[in-house]
Amino acid sequence: MNACQARDSALFDVALLAERLSRTPRGQGPLEGEALFASLRARLPEGPNRLLAFGLALRSATAEDSGHPGLAELPLAQLARELGLTTAQARDVRRGLAEGVSPLVLAAEPASLLHARVLEAVLLTAGLEVRLTEAEVTALGRAREDVVHLRELAGELLRRNAFGAQVAWPLEALRQQLTALALAPATLAHRQEAWRLAVRFSHALGQDLAQQLVLDLMRELLHVDAMEVPRPTAPASSRT
Repeated sequence: MNACQARDSALFDVALLAERLSRTPRGQGPLEGEALFASLRARLPEGPNRLLAFGLALRSATAEDSGHPGLAELPLAQLARELGLTTAQARDVRRGLAEGVSPLVLAAEPASLLHARVLEAVLLTAGLEVRLTEAEVTALGRAREDVVHLRELAGELLRRNAFGAQVAWPLEALRQQLTALALAPATLAHRQEAWRLAVRFSHALGQDLAQQLVLDLMRELLHVDAMEVPRPTAPASSRT
């Protein structure tokens, strides 16, 4: 996706910039100006990805100084401001890196948001554009290994949203949802967990070819392509 390519190129540019700053004596080599910042802001989605960019820049610039702010301190402070980070956010990133936490972990959104995205993407394949509540996401997550309960919850969702929630442009809505999913910073463990939940939920809805195609694409976007999730088997008494 073009948005993902733009994000990745911006992260790469930020890391290169920080490395160059770390080798430049204090007072020399200012940042390239508003053109650079405008380019970074345009290519980096708001929020978590900008936190990730700053974390990567800070780690790259301070790698040779055991994680302590060094020569690039002032330019990096400017970078944080230009990316729209608050003073508290920048401070938390610095503290996290000093404690050995990776920039990806520091920038990652809560797992619940990732779960909501994959579940809503699966619902779009059924023709429904639904924004799940936190309680619904939690309930579906807890029921992922209980195929009977998961089917009951899926049925309730379908019945509640069958009228009035149909999406006018399903392919465009799905594209937007998958783009957001691909752009959200997340750890491998969270991506794997979300992928398993998406597969279970899709099976509970009654998987068809369209859902399988979307799940295959989702697996690639989450970079969990080597994972296999066996289809859950319902107890014999619950089969129809």
